[in-house]
Amino acid sequence: MVLGLLGLVVAALLSGTDRESREFPNSPSYVGWPYDTGAARAKAILAFVQRGPQRAIGYARRAVISDPISAQAISILGQAQLYSQHLAEAHAAFRVSGQLGWRDSMTQIYWLDQALQDGDYKVAAERLDALLRQAPTDENRDRFITAVASTPEGRAALADRLKLTPIWARELVSDVNDLPADQILQRVDIMRVAGKGVWDCGATENITQSLIKLNQLDVAQDVWRLNCETSSSLVYDGSFEQFDTMKPTTGFDWQLSNRGDAAIALLDDGAGHRNLALEVTAVVTLPIIRQLVVLKPGRYRLTWQTPQTASAQAAGLSVSLACKPDLSTAVSGKPVDGKQGMWSADFMVDAECPARQLVFWLAPKAPIRLDDVSLVANPGA
Repeated sequence: MVLGLLGLVVAALLSGTDRESREFPNSPSYVGWPYDTGAARAKAILAFVQRGPQRAIGYARRAVISDPISAQAISILGQAQLYSQHLAEAHAAFRVSGQLGWRDSMTQIYWLDQALQDGDYKVAAERLDALLRQAPTDENRDRFITAVASTPEGRAALADRLKLTPIWARELVSDVNDLPADQILQRVDIMRVAGKGVWDCGATENITQSLIKLNQLDVAQDVWRLNCETSSSLVYDGSFEQFDTMKPTTGFDWQLSNRGDAAIALLDDGAGHRNLALEVTAVVTLPIIRQLVVLKPGRYRLTWQTPQTASAQAAGLSVSLACKPDLSTAVSGKPVDGKQGMWSADFMVDAECPARQLVFWLAPKAPIRLDDVSLVANPGA
C-alpha cells in the first residue's frame, strides 16, 4: 500500500511539473515517462533557442510519442527539422499537423510559405486568415500580408477572406501608420475589391488620414466614400447623422471651430433628425465649421437648410470653397425659390489645388440652425 501511494505521489509530482513546464519552460521537469509531452515540448523549445534546431529534434520526437495527435508537438518537430535542413521530414510533419486543426501558428506559416512558392494565392490567403484569426497582432502580420498582397491575384484572394469580416479586418486598415506608401496602396486595392460592408467608417479613419498625409487625396476620398458615404452628395454627412462632438475628427469629417467664442451644439428635432445650432459671440465673423473635399475642375452648387431660423439671421452665414480658408472668397447664399429656409451658392473650381476647404463662416450675433448640406457637380446639367 505504501509503495502504491508513493507511486501515486511520484506520478502526481511528475504530472504537475509537466503541466507547469508548458507555461514555464525553465521550471524543473522530467522527460522519459509516458506522459511527458509538456516537459518534452519545453525542452525542445529551449534546445532550439539555446543549442540550435538539430539538438531540439530528439525532444520534439519524444513530445510527439507522448501526444501523437497534438498539432503543436508535431509542429515543433517540423520546425526543428525545417531549420535543420531536413526538408522532406519537415514537410511530412507539417502535413500531419496541418490536418489537426488550424490553431498552430507555425503550421499555418509553413503552408502559407508553401502556397506562395506555388503561386496558389487562394490557399495562401486561407492560411493567412487562419493565422491572423488567432493572432491579429502577430509581429510578422504586415510582412505576411505584403507577401500575399504583392500581386492582383493575392489581393483578390485576401479580399474574398475579408468579406467574411474576420477579426483582423480592422487591423488591416487601422494599423498602417508605419507602412510605406506602396503597402498602404496595396491595402486600398484590397478594400476596393472587398467592397462595402467589411469596414465601418471609424475603422477607415487611420488609413484615410495616412493617404491625406501622402497627398493621395483622390484615393483618400475614394476610401472614405466607400465606407462612410451617406448620400450622393460630394459632402460627407451633410445631415450630421454621423456627427459626434465628443469624438476627434479625422479624414473628411466635419471639422469644428475650437474657439471659445464659437458655440456649436448638436440638436434633435424630436423626430430623430439632427441639425447643428451655431452661434458666434465674438465681434468678428469666424470660420465655424469646415470639411475637406476633393474636386475636379468644374461648376458646383452648394445648398443648405437653415430650419427654425429667421431670414435675417440666416443671411449671416456665408461659405467659401477654396484651397485655404479665406473669408475674402466667401459668398452669401441665395434663397432657393419655393423652398423655405433653403439657400444655395455656385462655385467654379479650377485646377489650382487637388483638395478644397469647404468653410461655413458665421457673423456675430446671428444664431442659426444648419442642416442638409449638399454639394453637386454640374448644376442644371
